[in-house]
Amino acid sequence: MKVTTITYQRVLNMGDYNSCRLEKTALADEFEDQEIATQNLIESVLRQIHESAIQNQIDKEIRGQRKELAALKAEYAELSKQVELLKAEQTSTLQVEDDRF
Repeated sequence: MKVTTITYQRVLNMGDYNSCRLEKTALADEFEDQEIATQNLIESVLRQIHESAIQNQIDKEIRGQRKELAALKAEYAELSKQVELLKAEQTSTLQVEDDRF
């Protein structure tokens, strides 16, 4: 039997109810070894889908780090306000004590 096209599909679970699906089709050359052509297509799909999965994981981690950074900045701003209030309170307390003497 002569194979004219080769198709390979891979679905990868990305977690969080997401998946990545990649399908490739190649035309088989009549002089090309079909087993080698099939293996090359499979390797190409696997390499590409795993690169996509890695990039997706990196993007997800970056989004998480950005959220954490935003929360830390908000916490820093709140603590800065509290420090300023404490400094003002300390200054007014010292002035009251100076006025007594």
